Amino acid sequence: MKAFISGVIAALIVAAGAAVILQTVNKPVDMAFSTDSARVSPEREFGHRN
Repeated sequence: MKAFISGVIAALIVAAGAAVILQTVNKPVDMAFSTDSARVSPEREFGHRN
């Protein structure tokens, strides 16, 4: 039983650490995909043609 509880606690610590790391690396979509040379419109991404 002690090993099980230790494993659960270790898993929680690893999950919390991974969540913190992913939150610090994650960028908002406007910053992550911004560029000076190209514009991406939603109509072209999803195949809509006028």
